[in-house]
Amino acid sequence: MLMMNEAEVDAANERAWSSCIQTPQSTLEESERTLAAATDLGYARGRSYALLNIGWSLYYLSRLPGAYDSFVAAQRLFEELGDVVGLCRALNALGVYNHFIFRLDKAVDFYTKSLDTAKANGIKDREIVAMGNIGELCLELGNPQEALEYLIPAYDEMPDDFNQGNVADCLRNIGQCFLQMDNLLLAGEFTRKSYELAKRAGETIIAADSLETLATVSIALGELAEAERLVATGLSLAGETGNLSQRASLLIVRGTILNCMGRPGDALVVLLEAAGLCQDINLKSKLFKAHEQLSKSYEYLGDHSKALEYYKRFAIFRAQVQHEDSTKRLRSIQTQTDMESARQEAEIYRLRNIDLKGKTEELEEINSQIVSISRIGRRVTASLDFNTVVQTMYDCLKPFLHMDMFGIALYDGDRNQLVYKRYYEDGERRHEHRINADSESSFAAWAFRNRKPVLIANKDAEYSSYLSKPSTRKGAAAQSVVCMPLAIEGRIIGVMTIQNHEANAYAPKNLSFIEALAPYVGIAVENAIIHDRLEILNKALSDEKRSLERATLKISHLANHDTLTGLPNRRLLFELMAKSVESARRTGGRIGVVFIDLDDFKPINDRFGHAAGDSALVAMSDRLRGLVRASDIVARIGGDEFVAVITNVKTRESIEMVARKVLDECSKPLSFSGKSCLVGMSMGISVFPDDGEAIEDLVNRADAAMYGVKHVNKNAYAFSSDSAPLVRRPD
Repeated sequence: MLMMNEAEVDAANERAWSSCIQTPQSTLEESERTLAAATDLGYARGRSYALLNIGWSLYYLSRLPGAYDSFVAAQRLFEELGDVVGLCRALNALGVYNHFIFRLDKAVDFYTKSLDTAKANGIKDREIVAMGNIGELCLELGNPQEALEYLIPAYDEMPDDFNQGNVADCLRNIGQCFLQMDNLLLAGEFTRKSYELAKRAGETIIAADSLETLATVSIALGELAEAERLVATGLSLAGETGNLSQRASLLIVRGTILNCMGRPGDALVVLLEAAGLCQDINLKSKLFKAHEQLSKSYEYLGDHSKALEYYKRFAIFRAQVQHEDSTKRLRSIQTQTDMESARQEAEIYRLRNIDLKGKTEELEEINSQIVSISRIGRRVTASLDFNTVVQTMYDCLKPFLHMDMFGIALYDGDRNQLVYKRYYEDGERRHEHRINADSESSFAAWAFRNRKPVLIANKDAEYSSYLSKPSTRKGAAAQSVVCMPLAIEGRIIGVMTIQNHEANAYAPKNLSFIEALAPYVGIAVENAIIHDRLEILNKALSDEKRSLERATLKISHLANHDTLTGLPNRRLLFELMAKSVESARRTGGRIGVVFIDLDDFKPINDRFGHAAGDSALVAMSDRLRGLVRASDIVARIGGDEFVAVITNVKTRESIEMVARKVLDECSKPLSFSGKSCLVGMSMGISVFPDDGEAIEDLVNRADAAMYGVKHVNKNAYAFSSDSAPLVRRPD
């Protein structure tokens, strides 16, 4: 292995960070060599960034378990080193991983931590990335308006030297928002910008994602051939990177296209391959979409049995995706219940043979407890409010246990404390009691630190097995204690505590009963925490709604208006003309299309400078706008070219009066930037419906007439319908 020093390790990690999305396989190999070199050097910082790069390379290669392990290892190292930039990156990576596997509650948690850490430490680029991630998550949850509240500010705050891949990804997500809002025009525009930027920057994976979105836009527009072309290009890019999840997504879009084309047999082949890929890499967020299209393919083929089968799979997988969190959390308690049921059946069989009545009664008691556990579990997990969870658990336990004190403490990492926000003592409801998590005189703190339950029958005789000094508490001393740590997927979130003034109040069977309930309580508590966090997030989203509306209006205005003069651009011009033509067609009126080109404008730029030239164009646009009616249209379509649309007129002479008025006014000097200059113009005029009914034809005819004026004599006008380039000048 090539020996490296610390500077060379840092340089290799920087290269890998920039290349893992374009060339994940070669970057993975290089990062593994860098990790080995950093390990040999004992260089912890080099190891942390190498692990992060390995995680991203594995992620882009769709090797998710390895990616997760690398991200977690990197996060731990960054925390040990106090490297907040690296920590933000690792938290972001874990958010992306959980987002990909559709653990959206986890994704929210990691993105929020990344955003908070970046804000607290003034790391602007990581703050922007986290805002974009949260926006994408809102989009995934079906809230495009809320997503734009994060995505547009993130895009606005990206400096010119910002990572172009992040810029392109943000633009693509904005396009996705407009697609969900059925604004296909803006969806296509933002996504095309994303694709072009990603291609220039060599961001192949983002370019392929953009092509998938553009293909979906084309399907919505009915442009199936264009959609198929885009998908083919995207699949080619996905083949270059080896990204299997991207290939699966694009194949699902291709299957959708083939179904729309009436080719369900071909769609079936493509969609079955996509479904297989999704199953191989556990891509449930896409698998149910594949099943939805497979159901349609079989329906078109007349195989209604298969169509129903796949539609059921679609519904089941969608439900799984939405409730994956609850399923995982309940898995452990369900397994315990199944094992207990099996044990009971074996015990019942044995008891039938030996007829031990006492043991049968004990078994019946155990069975009754299991029924009670299930009932209590359903009740306690039904609430999303933490205080209600505590009260419900207290009420449910009272028939089974005598409790002089009951409470649930949550861990406050900022203060390293266990906090009883609500607890019950001698039947009275109390609030806010804190215990240091490293306390040597608290059974709850011991249970939390050691991740083990505590059962005390006689505190005075047994405390030394757990504590270095006797426990203390307000009020009468408790002699019997049960402390049960609450864990979610191996992560300790708090402790449930039960106490009694009398000794020997609780036995091992009581501990088993509480231990069986603990997973339900953990689920309920975490759901309440997530609910509170989402409430805060929703409030923040609501507070920013006004800024989103302003940003949306700004985007719409920028997309349809000339940035210099504020006049409509070519796209908006054609939209407004279409409405004017439709109105004239109904009323039998005429429309004049006046194509205007300023004469000898270049010398203004040469003489006074381009800034003055821009001021002259602004002044000319103001003059033109003031010479026509409010109902008429004036647009700048490029350089020194303008188009005026004279609406709601009856005769050609009315249009000619406007042309003369414009030329007369232009005989006066134009003032701009403290300067004054004569600016002439050549104008070509076409008339609807005399010269045509198609908007493009009318503009092109007026343009041609304008060029005829340019060649004969400037500062004049001519109608396109004249047989010869007859030029009229102002009187």
